Amino acid sequence: MLRLLVFLLTALCGVGPVWAQLTPDQRLLDFQTLAGLYAKRYAPASWKSTALAVNIFDLKPWLDRVRSAPTDLDFYQICAEYVAQFQDGHSSFRTPSNLVADLGLFTDIYDGKLLIEQINRTRYPANLFPFAVGDELVSMDGQPVEAILADLVRQKGFGTLRGARRMAADALPYRQQMFYAKTADLPDETEVEIRRAQTGVLEKYRLTWLKTGSPIRTIPPVPDPLLALNAEDGPGSSAPYLGLLNDLRNWSLDPLLLGGQQRTVTDESGEQVSREYVLGWGIRAPYYNLPADFVIRRGNSGGDNFYTGTFTADGQRIGFIRIPHFSPQLAQFAVRELEAEIAFMKANTDGLIVDVTRNTGGTCVGLDYAQRLIPREVYAFSELFRPTQSTINSFESSLRLARLLRAEPWVITTYETLLQAVTEAAAANRGMTAPLPSCAPAFSPTFIAPRLTYPPLLGDDGQPVAYDKPLIVLADELSVSFGDIFPAMMQDNRRGPIVGIRTGGLGGSISTWQVGVYSEATASTTNTLVVRRGDVKAPDLPAAPYIENIGVLPDIDLDYMTRENLMTRGRPFMGKVTQIMLEEIRKPRVQ
Repeated sequence: MLRLLVFLLTALCGVGPVWAQLTPDQRLLDFQTLAGLYAKRYAPASWKSTALAVNIFDLKPWLDRVRSAPTDLDFYQICAEYVAQFQDGHSSFRTPSNLVADLGLFTDIYDGKLLIEQINRTRYPANLFPFAVGDELVSMDGQPVEAILADLVRQKGFGTLRGARRMAADALPYRQQMFYAKTADLPDETEVEIRRAQTGVLEKYRLTWLKTGSPIRTIPPVPDPLLALNAEDGPGSSAPYLGLLNDLRNWSLDPLLLGGQQRTVTDESGEQVSREYVLGWGIRAPYYNLPADFVIRRGNSGGDNFYTGTFTADGQRIGFIRIPHFSPQLAQFAVRELEAEIAFMKANTDGLIVDVTRNTGGTCVGLDYAQRLIPREVYAFSELFRPTQSTINSFESSLRLARLLRAEPWVITTYETLLQAVTEAAAANRGMTAPLPSCAPAFSPTFIAPRLTYPPLLGDDGQPVAYDKPLIVLADELSVSFGDIFPAMMQDNRRGPIVGIRTGGLGGSISTWQVGVYSEATASTTNTLVVRRGDVKAPDLPAAPYIENIGVLPDIDLDYMTRENLMTRGRPFMGKVTQIMLEEIRKPRVQ
């Protein structure tokens, strides 16, 4: 009886706040599950080896680190670093935590320095905390911010280093344990060192972390390691026949990466403002001021999908359309809304600025948008697919269901084409299929199966619907996923210059999997590789036709991330954009 009582008391300790650590064998098994996911399903594996010299199959150094990890949090961080080495903004490792630590600041990198972009004045009133927007955050608890940024970059990859550093800059004062395991170890207070912009003087302040959610430091132990081996190792699906096709056409940023919640803060003017993640990321309204005579058409109503309007410069009337993402709630209405704006712009402007900076991506509706901006045959894009048996099975079952329910012919044709391609690639032991068309315009007059080119979109009068005057596209390092693909299509179709910064380099569709029955972790992985019309040479990578890591290189370089733009809400930036647009309008038109 005494032995039984001791056993029960020992077991019940598991419900208290102090858990035992995972065993070394449990960590090794979960890490090998994670590595196996990427070995089996990660489409860019060969590209990462060629471009980044990253061999996802070389596990020895990682297994050595896992074996010697002193805590579960260290183990989680090792897993995150393993995935982050791929420099892939679509792929991430997530702990099963909802803990968020908020320091009450927003920071970003301007002129190469970590500057304060916004301050929650409810928490830090100016009379007690006189630092200001534009001041530089130099250190936290004695550690230089550059060292902290480097540590965060090692845990969460991105397509380009510049994009990864900006992601880390935003995470520095707003940490999610889901992505950064040791968020649970942050102190209640942090001493920060701030260099005042006006005087250059270094000042120290003690700031408080506001923590919400449940921190994890260890994972509940599993009595018998063998029992967990029966758990499912991938997600099931009960979706109708379009479910699989919609997943394969999802080129959007992971919504969990956006923070998943709005923070309302009191800014310098005393007004309540809301924002989620990086300033303006996926948000309809521009994060910079438009010219003083700008006349807004759409963007003030919550149901608007775009921010549009016009202004004049040097006698020319210039149109403006901001596309914050390619994931409208009602895609058909969004396309009709864009058509109405394009019709107005054709009749009333001399040139058009299309802004896809800080665009979080989306679905094939982006091809519908492109058709309304390119007044000739449109070259789309293709993808390489990673063949697996489960992929073959999924295509087969979706095809059977589509036939049974008498789906539209284009759906059946699409599944037949994809099934044949992945089956042949698997039978030939090829790691990837040949390039396959991925998208079809969803709201053209007739539905057709995906292909590489599409004829000009004509209206009821037989005339092209698309905008046919000079056009420029604004893009930057946070134009990601379909936010990469869209400017790539515009560039590949020679529609107009891409102005800004090399895009984020997130070039594939994604899915999420359980990767640890003991650690309860999940990971997202890139299933495909987007292929452009021809090879592109980025300065630090081999020439290739991929968007992954390469992104879209601008035709005209223009960097918003300067302190002057921060302090003036983009006055120099908008001035240069206007000048570039005027130069395009003045160029001789080629018929």
